[in-house]
Amino acid sequence: MDSSQNTCKRCGTCCENGGPALHLEDKQLVVEGSLPRGHLITIRKGELVHNPVTNRLQSVRQELIKISGVGNQWNCFYFDPKEKGCTIYETRPKACRILECWNTAPVEEIIAKDTLSRLDLIADSDPLYQVVQEHESSFPCPDIKRLLQSGPQGNSANLEERANLEVEFRTLLVNKHDLSLGEELFHFGRPLFHLFISVGANVVEVDRQLQISWPDK
Repeated sequence: MDSSQNTCKRCGTCCENGGPALHLEDKQLVVEGSLPRGHLITIRKGELVHNPVTNRLQSVRQELIKISGVGNQWNCFYFDPKEKGCTIYETRPKACRILECWNTAPVEEIIAKDTLSRLDLIADSDPLYQVVQEHESSFPCPDIKRLLQSGPQGNSANLEERANLEVEFRTLLVNKHDLSLGEELFHFGRPLFHLFISVGANVVEVDRQLQISWPDK
């Protein structure tokens, strides 16, 4: 980047690093439908995520709601790769409005502050409100970084059982409430077995049951 840069050059790099986390002032965008739930994904406490400022993976210390990604590079859902632009530019979230790649201080200032959670976006009268709470209570996301440090091999049977029970829970609720894949990822985040795969686990399905193995250190 040119050290004298002070405007966006529409290179698309920031949008190619995934969708932004949503903040409290973005709630109205979801309520009014500018950002449908089906285009959002929940990142649960304990997951590993890419920090665009440090360019490193780090554990999430609190739940985040992010715009979903698409494609092999997990581009922001609203990024137009041909035009190198945002398809919801006029109603883009706070993090996108204040991001300046030549000066990251403003966006660094709001990281992990005043962020939205699922229960901020689901009415307490919605039957899925309690379902989300039940899922989080029954199948919390382990601290993935700590899990890797301690060695998941020694806890593989427990992790496998939890992953299978969570799939059963998800399948029941997805069918009951007729949730799309996008809506499922908003309400429950990524399945546990997907998180395990992302950090090196081998997962196969045998007789409708997941079998999970971990490579030796």
